[in-house]
Amino acid sequence: MQLEMEFMQRHFYICDDIDELKLVTAELENHGFTKPQIHLISKDQGTHHLETFMPVKDEIFSSLLRGEYGLLIALSVIVGIAILSYLLAFTLFLMVWCAVSTIVLFFVFIMKPDSSLIINTRSNVNPELIKEEIESGKYVLLVELGSRQVRELKKVVVKHPELKVAGNHEIFLG
Repeated sequence: MQLEMEFMQRHFYICDDIDELKLVTAELENHGFTKPQIHLISKDQGTHHLETFMPVKDEIFSSLLRGEYGLLIALSVIVGIAILSYLLAFTLFLMVWCAVSTIVLFFVFIMKPDSSLIINTRSNVNPELIKEEIESGKYVLLVELGSRQVRELKKVVVKHPELKVAGNHEIFLG
């Protein structure tokens, strides 16, 4: 018995013809997609509407704690705890254990977050490119779908060469 991985995807398409996108939307609804799965995003709505659908990136967090500064932060905390331990007259044994526990806690909670808190994702979406296209007056069609709807989406999209693929964002549910 083979287990199938379940996922949710967001597919982004760019087009400058709103009538074409309305036709695509109607076809998607005829193929079993519901209105909440289909989003048309335009300059009138602004890019703030688009932000709710973009993959979350932890660029600031990762650059500070997982990047080149991570080691400096960890060493600063360890030195700080070692100095505090010395000032509080801890024994050498306790000072070493404070430093070791700090290192362990740093790597467990900061460097490698629990995978149950972060959903596995894959993304090839360029949010800046999509925002530029919206600002230039084009429209974005965003379709949210489950793993069993991919084939139906492809059947509709292949009939509309005007749609420019802008990427997809995939979230693995388990």
